[in-house]
Amino acid sequence: MSNQKKRPEVVAIYNEVADFLTGKEFAFLLNFGGLTVAQIGDLRRQLLDKGARMMVIKNTFIAKVLAERGIQFPEGVLSGPTAVIAGQGDIADAAKTVVDFVKKNEKASIKAGLMGDTAITEAQVNTLSELISLAAQQARLLGTLQAPASKMARVLQAKVDKEGEGNGDNTPAA
Repeated sequence: MSNQKKRPEVVAIYNEVADFLTGKEFAFLLNFGGLTVAQIGDLRRQLLDKGARMMVIKNTFIAKVLAERGIQFPEGVLSGPTAVIAGQGDIADAAKTVVDFVKKNEKASIKAGLMGDTAITEAQVNTLSELISLAAQQARLLGTLQAPASKMARVLQAKVDKEGEGNGDNTPAA
């Protein structure tokens, strides 16, 4: 955005929006019209646990910041009241939080999203919400990696127990 002949407050808002969106791994655009302050506050608290923050941003600022990054949404996405949820970390977990919130609050709706610098549709955000979270994936992988070692430990313990029974004194044979 050219800073020439722009009011300082407009430049400051633009810079704040650019800073908010810069370096984020994902963003979701939410139509929040009709929600209460309490409902929005509840969503903000849930998002903090997911490594994301929410900011209500004027559509023209969103469009200008994203246009500088070569990102455009289909016509109609940037209309009406828009809150941007942006963050880093587990995109599936954050998407699940947003989708669950929208299901509970019928006045809210997902408009679109971003994965890095790629625009995604509402349907793709919904698909992301159905993926297993990163923490669950890591736990599953750890369990898979530990399974052979646990099995080996049980086999060895059974052998030691069996040999101890053969001695009559319940101590392992040497």
